[in-house]
Amino acid sequence: MRSRLAAPAVLLTLLLTFGCTRTTEGIEVDIAYETPATPQAVRSDADTRIWLDRALIAMGPVELVECDNFARVLGRFFTASRAKAHAPETPTQLGTPFVLDLLEGTGFSFVVGTLRPPPGRYCSLRVVGTPADSDAVGLKNNAEMLDHSVVLSGEAEDTNTLERTPFLLQLRAPVVRELRFDEPLVLDRPTTVNISVRIDHMRWFDGIDFAQFAQPEGAAVQQKLTTNIESSMAAESL
Repeated sequence: MRSRLAAPAVLLTLLLTFGCTRTTEGIEVDIAYETPATPQAVRSDADTRIWLDRALIAMGPVELVECDNFARVLGRFFTASRAKAHAPETPTQLGTPFVLDLLEGTGFSFVVGTLRPPPGRYCSLRVVGTPADSDAVGLKNNAEMLDHSVVLSGEAEDTNTLERTPFLLQLRAPVVRELRFDEPLVLDRPTTVNISVRIDHMRWFDGIDFAQFAQPEGAAVQQKLTTNIESSMAAESL
């Protein structure tokens, strides 16, 4: 009888020990998104006026990456086929998907969740934009985000002729970005840290030839838009 009870007791001890090493009271990291207020017309670097009707991005997992593990996990979310809208919640990862309406940006940050990571040095934040799950926050009036990571619509105005060309740009592939901090985030004592992810969608149209909008699904437009979205993101810890 003693041997039959010993194994569960040892297992319980190991589970309790592991659990204690995974949690630390008092360390909290609030994750927020910040988007600038959208002017009446966005200007590209070619001085084209963009009149936006819709600007949506579906956000998936957000993960705090420890410096010691950075090289090992760098490519984990960079394989598009593996990027999922809904991911398991962990002490270093938020998994709840939501749809972000960039036209509602006011320049203020809004918190999307709180991480409670173990002590360590963290060098970056990984964010994923990917088609939403059916239970994503903000999906109610944006059902097309089930199939798209980004949806943009509006008109492109020729500054010489003032003629406007309607457009609809949609991305289906995930957009994944590793946002390095200026300095490692050291969490070695009870503290509350705010990390703000800024998405400057007014840069998304730079370098795009609007004559190609006749074929908005073309590889050139899709690739340039993806590159612009990735480069428009930055993370700041406060």
